[in-house]
Amino acid sequence: MLHNFPSSVSLSTNSSMSIAIDNSESVPLSGIGIIATTFLSLFDVYYIPCLTMNLAFVGKICDFGNNVYLTPSKCFVQDRTS
Repeated sequence: MLHNFPSSVSLSTNSSMSIAIDNSESVPLSGIGIIATTFLSLFDVYYIPCLTMNLAFVGKICDFGNNVYLTPSKCFVQDRTS
């Protein structure tokens, strides 16, 4: 869940891809875009309207130069340069 609401969203809806969810069902991908907040930008974000939660791949966040720290109740993302 994003508590720091996006200040900018850019979405390309030219996608004919789909993804597999936990029950091996395939769901359509409605778009791919960028979400930017004051503190973080996430690239190649998948927009899947039928999902009720936000998903983020920790590996992808780290690939863009961030560290991810997980606790039992929170997730912290920190830019490696700060």
